[in-house]
Amino acid sequence: MKTPWRHRGTEILPGVLLLAALIAVAVFALGCGEEAAAPGSAAEQPEAAPAVPVRSEQCLSCHTDFAERISNENQRVFSHELHLEQEIDCSACHSDVGHDGAPIHRPSDCQNCHGITMPHPGGFVNDHGAQVLEEGTDVCTRCHDIHLHCQACHGIEMPHPAEWDQKHGELAVPELESCRQCHQPDFCLQCHPVEMPHPADWIKTHGLPVVDQGSATCTKCHEPELCVSCHGMPMPHPDDWGTGHPAVAAEKRAECLLCHTEQDCADCHDIHQTHGKDGV
Repeated sequence: MKTPWRHRGTEILPGVLLLAALIAVAVFALGCGEEAAAPGSAAEQPEAAPAVPVRSEQCLSCHTDFAERISNENQRVFSHELHLEQEIDCSACHSDVGHDGAPIHRPSDCQNCHGITMPHPGGFVNDHGAQVLEEGTDVCTRCHDIHLHCQACHGIEMPHPAEWDQKHGELAVPELESCRQCHQPDFCLQCHPVEMPHPADWIKTHGLPVVDQGSATCTKCHEPELCVSCHGMPMPHPDDWGTGHPAVAAEKRAECLLCHTEQDCADCHDIHQTHGKDGV
């Protein structure tokens, strides 16, 4: 027996009608809620790319009172002027650019950028050497012209130039106070086995330390000709000096007496039973 449901002459089963009704209800429900996103709508678009970095010029175009506001700031704590001279953008510290942005006050942020404690702590003038040696002078050049700023304080070229080991003597002697700003008196003794700088009576007393340490002690700094120019004869004496010195001694007796007394000659000649005993 056929079901009497007909539409335009076509029989429609009750199950089909029920399905059609459910679809109609679902469409109506969607229409009453949020609209479905159309293809290509904003809801399907990827997140917007970050804004172009804000340059300091853009900030200063609005903050026209900037120079006045920083005129009394403590330069030792933070210097806006110095950072602008280094072409560091405002947004480097004012990270939340916009009108809710605020300066960063965390010391760790300053140190992460500078690579060294900022602002410099108390006593840094006396203690910075070890830290600079460890970190390298690049940490200084971020803010300072090291050849002007450092040298103005140290009174000597800083950092020390290449071949400083060979060159420092002629500069260190007239600038000892500059050396002592960083180095303790015993620092020189780590390299020089004799007292440095030489004491006032060194010319008269250097003989025994040189004999004890060897002539190589002198040639670290001095050319051999320096000794000869003062002593007037080969220094240190050559190996055959025992047999070769009489001719030199007869001609340059005064030069011998710069280091030896006549009693020295007599004692040696007596020991070896040589002619000319007792200095005669």
